[in-house]
Amino acid sequence: MEHTIEKPQVFHVLKGEALEVKQSAYGSVGELFSGDGIEAVWVKKQAEEIDPGWFSQSTVDLIIVMQGKLRFEFEREDIPALELEAGDMLVLPANTHCRAYRWPRDAETAAVFVAVYPTTKA
Repeated sequence: MEHTIEKPQVFHVLKGEALEVKQSAYGSVGELFSGDGIEAVWVKKQAEEIDPGWFSQSTVDLIIVMQGKLRFEFEREDIPALELEAGDMLVLPANTHCRAYRWPRDAETAAVFVAVYPTTKA
């Protein structure tokens, strides 16, 4: 859903602030912005299950780790797994099948990242 922005907005990502938050077995997702051909969300992974499926979208995805560590696995065997930590940014090419989860699995600190990606207007 697109949101009209009439004045600057600040969200404290590490406090879980967002326009809307959705929970799943694989983590929490907070919507930060959707409009003008771009979307931004934060994702928090803590004590979540590892999604057995592969995530992929048709556009590039910029992923910035804000807290903790995140492990990315890729469906393609020629792409090695990546371990990202706070301050790292991953440029994920379009149509790259992957999954991400908190690393190490027994970490007490949640992994929190922000994802920003272009959208197509309907």
